[in-house]
Amino acid sequence: MTDPNSLIDLFALGQSCLTSFIQEFESYGITADPRLTLLRGKGVLCYYDFKDGNIYLSTPDLSDPKSKLQMLFMRSILRCDSNEELFEFLGLFIPQVIAHELAHHFRHRYGLFGDNLWHEEQVANQLAMAVTKHRLSPPEKEKARDYLHRALEGLSEKMEAKNIAADSYRSIVDALNTAGQIGTTTVENLERMQKIFALDPEDMLRDSGQLSDELLQRLERRDDIIDEINEDYASDYIRYMYYHVGWVYLDVTGRSTHYVEEFARIYLDRRVDLLPPVEPSENPSENEIYACYRAYQDTAPISEAAGYYFYKRYRSLLLAKLQSIELSTPTQTQQLQREAAFLLENWNGQEGDSLSYLSQLAPPPARVLFPNAIAEHLDPKLPMQLYLPTETDKRLWKHVFLKEKDESAANTLHRLSLLDQTDIYKPLPAEVLLGLVQNFCRIYLNPDEIIIWEGEINDDVYILIQGELAVSVTQDGQPKRVGTIRPGEVFGEMAFFTREPRTATVRATEPSECFVLKDSDLHLFAFKHPSTLMQMAGALARRIASLNRASVAQA
Repeated sequence: MTDPNSLIDLFALGQSCLTSFIQEFESYGITADPRLTLLRGKGVLCYYDFKDGNIYLSTPDLSDPKSKLQMLFMRSILRCDSNEELFEFLGLFIPQVIAHELAHHFRHRYGLFGDNLWHEEQVANQLAMAVTKHRLSPPEKEKARDYLHRALEGLSEKMEAKNIAADSYRSIVDALNTAGQIGTTTVENLERMQKIFALDPEDMLRDSGQLSDELLQRLERRDDIIDEINEDYASDYIRYMYYHVGWVYLDVTGRSTHYVEEFARIYLDRRVDLLPPVEPSENPSENEIYACYRAYQDTAPISEAAGYYFYKRYRSLLLAKLQSIELSTPTQTQQLQREAAFLLENWNGQEGDSLSYLSQLAPPPARVLFPNAIAEHLDPKLPMQLYLPTETDKRLWKHVFLKEKDESAANTLHRLSLLDQTDIYKPLPAEVLLGLVQNFCRIYLNPDEIIIWEGEINDDVYILIQGELAVSVTQDGQPKRVGTIRPGEVFGEMAFFTREPRTATVRATEPSECFVLKDSDLHLFAFKHPSTLMQMAGALARRIASLNRASVAQA
């Protein structure tokens, strides 16, 4: 007979999760209604009440005969062999369901909750995964997957249609990838085409010729399934449970990672104010080149990051100008264009003789634009706000040099300064860096919190902003600390290149803050700007070589 004292207090766990999650979300600027409370519900569901604005959690009660019957029912449909297993199952997922209902609360509080209930469920699951998935150790994830798989088998026996949880998942592409029916490379290509050309991944998948007739039929049924969910939402308890268990199983099993700031940006429209990105110029004017060089001179004594930004803007405009020049022969023109493109994409941050060499290929009128001559030809009365090429250039210059208050400029400059501390990102063109900072998500870590687990599949790349992280590997079954990550250091890039599971665990040793760039965003930038990938690969190669030399020296 089950001893009630031996079972976890599930309602207390829910209260603890609610309190800690609310505090965590506040650090990202997401505030809950101070009146929000977790109350005991009836039945076997957790839900957010749109009328009173509270979350209701129903947990088993061994002292209540009716609750005992409900427990037996839940054990049956979830395939749990004992009360202990049922409580362990629920204990693993109560953090997820509390975070899920909090997402509904935030969407409701900010006036964004819509009529498409299927969509709202997928949105809420993303926030739930953002705060729970990385906190599960690999053994806990394995146990969670086992419980969910067994539950799906039990629920499937009571369902007429099969695969509808996977077919109604927010991304059918990810669902098929998790099931091993399409490869990861295919997923990445579809994501890239979606972001570049705004194409529908499902349509591309249908037209790819890679799917069996059965999978094509399932794709055709997807919209109907989603419509049925919206029409009969929560009216059929078994069906409702089947969908949610299936969706969470895909969340826990899949490669995708989610972050709170990403959720806030996409689904709560709460963005960090940043300057707009800048597109590379094709044929800039000489005055635009002069203005960026002047801005470099103006800002460098005040802000190293701003000075570096404007020097790189000057450099890219100069090289773009050279690529537009027609010389006396096609061969000379092609050589100048080729060399200019090479220098733009392959620069280690040190000017050296590269531009001096290129100036010898340029026609005499253009040589005054090169670093060794341009300072002598600058007009001190050049109207900067007229000739700085973009809104971003003008606002950043005014913020730094004219001391104009501009929160977007300050935030952008802060992120650029962080990238300047890294060997991987510092050499990239300013236009690329402005694009990267738009996609960074901030992560706050408490002491002893783990951001990367050894053996896990996660290809995102991180930068430590402040705090300290410990790196450890498993030796003889025990964790052994092998390194320390300090502010300004990039980590996680090895898995991005290898696509292999993580080789070490990374844990915060004190309150810490990171930026993360998701692998899907980084792949897109590498596709658009090959220099991103080249610089990362070069920095990684230098780092590995340095580590090898250190190992040899210690041997």
